[in-house]
Amino acid sequence: MLSRNYIVVFLVLISALSFSSCQKWVNVEPQLQVDQNELFASEQGFRDALNGVYLQMGSQSLYGRDLTTGVLSIMGRSYDTSFKQTDVLFYQSAAYNVGHYSVKNTFANAWDSLYLCVANLNNVLANVDSRQNVFSAGNYNTIKGEALGLRAFIHFDLLRLFAPSPAASGLSAPAIPYVTKISPYASPVLSTGAVIDSCISDLLTAQSLLSSSDMTTSRFTIWAVKGLLARIYMYKGDLANAQSSALAVINSNMFPLATNNTDLMFTKEQLFLLYSSSNIALAYNKSVFVKPLGLSPTSQNSLFVTGGGSGNDYRKLGAFVDPASGTAIGNTISPKKFYTNGSVSVNALPMIRLTELYYIAAEASNAAADSLTATNLLDTVRVHRNLPKYTQTALKRDSINIEIGKEYQKEFLGEGQVFFYYKRKNIPFSSLPYTKVPVVSNASYVFIKPE
Repeated sequence: MLSRNYIVVFLVLISALSFSSCQKWVNVEPQLQVDQNELFASEQGFRDALNGVYLQMGSQSLYGRDLTTGVLSIMGRSYDTSFKQTDVLFYQSAAYNVGHYSVKNTFANAWDSLYLCVANLNNVLANVDSRQNVFSAGNYNTIKGEALGLRAFIHFDLLRLFAPSPAASGLSAPAIPYVTKISPYASPVLSTGAVIDSCISDLLTAQSLLSSSDMTTSRFTIWAVKGLLARIYMYKGDLANAQSSALAVINSNMFPLATNNTDLMFTKEQLFLLYSSSNIALAYNKSVFVKPLGLSPTSQNSLFVTGGGSGNDYRKLGAFVDPASGTAIGNTISPKKFYTNGSVSVNALPMIRLTELYYIAAEASNAAADSLTATNLLDTVRVHRNLPKYTQTALKRDSINIEIGKEYQKEFLGEGQVFFYYKRKNIPFSSLPYTKVPVVSNASYVFIKPE
């Protein structure tokens, strides 16, 4: 039984499908005991178990839709559609009505699915140390580091969804359980600060295990670890460590910024991506965009052009399409980066981008009164989005904060990250852009945990 104060994790492993098309199913006995001899008898079994987690993460209730292009992007104001009240979930999400049954049910499913991922990761971690003999050279470290990194990633998003931000309630507020063991017993709720510290601990251990030569963006590598550390430190308010972690990736020069707009997903800039089949991605995208949801030409101009922008911004130039017709004509236009054409979906879901680290480093520099460095970091991204540098060598502090907010809107449109930016900054609901649906009086950035 899941509750607001405790969560009991029962191990029910989902089917694990490896990228080599080797499929394994894990039999669950009536007592919810799993015979793991077969699954973890080989290195491939461990890989299959991790692949099952990635598949679960790509489901509709998680990053396949609701936590990316769907509900979180609606609440992050990536779209300016006048939502119809008949589209109950989308309308109530736009109103920030987290107490409405449609929103509550959606995030109850997300809660269950995310903790199922955690349970499966914990099963991997419970077995990996005692079965080191099944691994070829270096792969024990890779599997263990990857599982620890994913466990931190998922817990951090649970924290960002179901607990108040540090900016709103500090680090001592009750938050969520940080579950590290397979057990029929309840795991207690920890404070926000304790959850963050647990995430950081897992990530630092993962960092010590993973290799910097692994550039596989479909896996949670050391580069994803470093990027997530920057994100978590920034959320915590530890700007020095946030900047240090961000610059460690930026200065590695391992992820080149784009020089054209032939790939609107900017794939080479990704530290971590989730992949799914194009058919599944298309179904999820159409369930959002054929409403249709999108950003009108007027709002596109306001976001990308007005106030120092340009119509030549790669993110705007041909960046929107009507998914029904495949053309860029219509009153509301959906993000083209999710479509190769009008009928085929890109099957990549961005989880951690290099550009976010530029914005984190710029925000930290600005807070330290180093406006020159902050401006240079923003200019670097602008140049690689086909924009001129700012006319001032060093923008004023308030202007930098405004520009960072606009960059989050432009760069992560339709990805869900803008919602988390607003929550981290504790932006008043009255200040959110593109609000055609009235926000309810008891609006909240905190989703309701299941009873």
